[in-house]
Amino acid sequence: MKNSLFKLLGVLKYFVPLLYLVGAAMIWLVFARTNPDGLANIWIVIYTLPIFLLGTFVLGLEFPYMPGGYYQAHALYFWPSVMLLAALLFLVFHGLQKAVEPRRAFQVKN
Repeated sequence: MKNSLFKLLGVLKYFVPLLYLVGAAMIWLVFARTNPDGLANIWIVIYTLPIFLLGTFVLGLEFPYMPGGYYQAHALYFWPSVMLLAALLFLVFHGLQKAVEPRRAFQVKN
């Protein structure tokens, strides 16, 4: 049981961040095709919610936190945030995999 969970987490630690990156590409395509109004970036905010909450409520900054034009500022916020969250997802699943790693019995040679 523990060995199969170890293998499953080994696959998930790559699959979940990759799936998150694919979803980010879809979110960006929808954003790029939407008129730049107040609600165009709602899915960007939702998709990177932990970073948004940290920047807005903890640091007191104004979204999208970056200088530049509309799309440039959103790109400078969105893609590094997505990369950071994907890396954190990888680390979470890697830590879970290490936590359930099957322990080898200690063998003494005579």
